[in-house]
Amino acid sequence: MYYQTIGRKIMSKQHKISPNTWLTVLLFGFCGQVAWVIENNYFNVFMDRTITHDPFAIALMVAASAVVATFVTLIAGTWSDKLGNRRSLMSYGYIIWGVIIISFSFIKVEYVQDLFKCSRETAQTVCVAVVVVMDCVMTLFGSTSNDAAYNAWVTDNTTPKNRGTLEGVIAVMPLFAMAVVFGLFDEMTKNYYELGGEIVRTWSEGAVRTGYGEWTKFYCILGGFVILVGIVGIFTVKDSPNLKPNPSVSFKDMFYGAKKEVVKANKNLYLCYLTLMFVGIANNCFMSYLFIYLEKTLGYTNYIIPVGIIMVTAAIGSVVFGIGIDKFSDRRKPLFFLVGAYVVGAVLMLLASPLTFKSGTPLWAVCIGGFVLMAANLCISANVTAMVRDLTPPDKAGQFQGVRMFFWVLVPMCVGPMLTAIITKVSATSPAVDEFGEVVTVYSPYMFLLSAIIALLSIVPIVFLMKAKSEEMKPFEAAENSEITDDVLPEQTV
Repeated sequence: MYYQTIGRKIMSKQHKISPNTWLTVLLFGFCGQVAWVIENNYFNVFMDRTITHDPFAIALMVAASAVVATFVTLIAGTWSDKLGNRRSLMSYGYIIWGVIIISFSFIKVEYVQDLFKCSRETAQTVCVAVVVVMDCVMTLFGSTSNDAAYNAWVTDNTTPKNRGTLEGVIAVMPLFAMAVVFGLFDEMTKNYYELGGEIVRTWSEGAVRTGYGEWTKFYCILGGFVILVGIVGIFTVKDSPNLKPNPSVSFKDMFYGAKKEVVKANKNLYLCYLTLMFVGIANNCFMSYLFIYLEKTLGYTNYIIPVGIIMVTAAIGSVVFGIGIDKFSDRRKPLFFLVGAYVVGAVLMLLASPLTFKSGTPLWAVCIGGFVLMAANLCISANVTAMVRDLTPPDKAGQFQGVRMFFWVLVPMCVGPMLTAIITKVSATSPAVDEFGEVVTVYSPYMFLLSAIIALLSIVPIVFLMKAKSEEMKPFEAAENSEITDDVLPEQTV
């Protein structure tokens, strides 16, 4: 009985998340999401407010970034497995990531016009090209340090017993980061307009831009934060003691996850990938254009209130769900319900628009629809991501990061924004133009209907997941025995 008690204490200790692990997960997770918020949301706003209103410019930027992210992660994931070192790629990668964010403060149409003595149209084309290229360079280091190294590090340092809790926290990081950036820094990004003899910060038809937002300050503050976290990581991040250099790993293994025998041997893992791919496409139908939609389609002069409410309530729901899901013996059980909730949320957002409210969409309608949609989205992400980590071979965690990126980033970010750009062009009804005579894009609420339809497609892989036997869904035993706390070894020795 004594030895059984000691054994239970040791196993409990192994599943406890150490303070150092929490520090790394929270600090690098939050900081990484701040950088992705800038790239995935504010580069789009930057493009619309300072360069061009064309939705295809945003779709091109998002797609190019996704392609680079996927192939860089393929290389970096394999490289980190070969080196047996995640911490260096994370820390130094974040430092360079931050430097590149700061460099965006130098991209301005007027600078190009003055430098090359060209027309505004030519300068816009040059700036779009520069932003797309710089976005890809930023993605190179972001994908190396965050998508490849950080995600593999989390897999290395967790067990199936605590992943639901951690994934619940990680899943809210994007919303928490968006809330912080949005709440504290969004005002810096707003242009100055003259409308009816008054200076306003939000565009509406007839407004004439008199000045840009404080983009230099915005990029320097947030880029500096990313640099600081990278420096801190040099001294605090610890790789798992089970992570060793693996000289047998070859760069030929970059496409390890595309091998037919690998897919066949890990079919349930790939069904999880497909589930998240469809949900990811659905998300990207609206996320890339969300801030512009709130400002120009719904006409909110202060959209921080609905976004803040949605983020906070959805984040709380996701954390509670993440803690609760660890108590489920089978993570598949809530999937149908969650997808259904996602579809309901998307339909509510479709209705919370000028399609229903002709004289202005009330905040409560957007808050209710947004909460249901984002809470369901976060819970699906937390649940299925935990399943992915459970089913990922521990010694191949890095090599599977590229596969993850293909399904989670490449396909969703190429397909989702492009579909919305197409329906926006087709359904455009507003003839409004800015002070340069350029048509101002007003995004259609039908992008949420598109999200609902695509999210329903995730039911197909979920049906096949449900058919899998329970033993096929069990986590790898190697992960069960991972030493994830700083004090496990001393206690076991005693």
